[in-house]
Amino acid sequence: MKHLDHFLSSTPLRSVLCIVAEIKGSCPGRVGFKMIVPPDGACVGSVGGGSMEFRVITAARKMLVSGEENPRIISFDHTGNAEPDKGSGMICSGSQKIILIPSSNSRQELEGKRGMLVSENGLLLLDQSPESTGLHISGESWEYKEKLQPSLTVYIFGGGHCSLALTPVLNSLDLKVIIIDDRQHVWTMVENKAAWEKIVRSYEEADSLVPDHEDALVVIMTASHNGDSVVLRQMLPKNLRYLGMMGSKATANHILAEMRSLGFSEERIRTVHTPIGIPISSQTPAEIAVSVAAEIVKVLNSR
Repeated sequence: MKHLDHFLSSTPLRSVLCIVAEIKGSCPGRVGFKMIVPPDGACVGSVGGGSMEFRVITAARKMLVSGEENPRIISFDHTGNAEPDKGSGMICSGSQKIILIPSSNSRQELEGKRGMLVSENGLLLLDQSPESTGLHISGESWEYKEKLQPSLTVYIFGGGHCSLALTPVLNSLDLKVIIIDDRQHVWTMVENKAAWEKIVRSYEEADSLVPDHEDALVVIMTASHNGDSVVLRQMLPKNLRYLGMMGSKATANHILAEMRSLGFSEERIRTVHTPIGIPISSQTPAEIAVSVAAEIVKVLNSR
């Protein structure tokens, strides 16, 4: 789901930011899901879909028409016997609360901010991550706190066909993509319009291009097993969120054996996802892209 910086940077002059603040039981979406509702036209993001989302959009646009300025909460009961004013039209058996925030209160500078606090009085961005998060209601007053996470970056080593297919899929998952290749004028890299950045550099410099922290994900799919090996030995010492390497089982075993000969422990080697991707018998670049993206989603959602 989109990070807050994406929403606030793409917010039209007049719009409503909608946030799933609380869920109980079975519900569409989850806490933190966000959607921007403009006065008309397409929305950005989602709070879960279905008839519930349609009602959120309707309520948001009514706020824009009336000129309502302060955030408010709307509640939904997803049961067949719900009261008419709270029923969502869905029967998945849960309930949820969604905050609607007029954009005039949400266009703030995000650089360096680590938290968000929303109340009936407006939206405030915080310099420190809040100790407690979620929705808290006390009488007529309420507040919602959320930790702001920086957008994650995927570093793809190799600008070939699979990289070209994978980049837009990762973009759709709100992941920034940086493509790195050691070859000049690779046409698939030139055609990769979805990449946030494209770098032509020797793979021997891979270490300096990828930060050593858990906001970084690395996909290795260079044009040769030598290139894969050069990049992998520089990535293994890093504390990455995800490290995957494309290749057949035989190629992967050969490269991992090289890593053992260089002194890397079995524990460290087990952090490499190789052969890369969820096993779906993928063959084409498009199929490989789906497989790799699915594995990355699985890793990200495991925390």
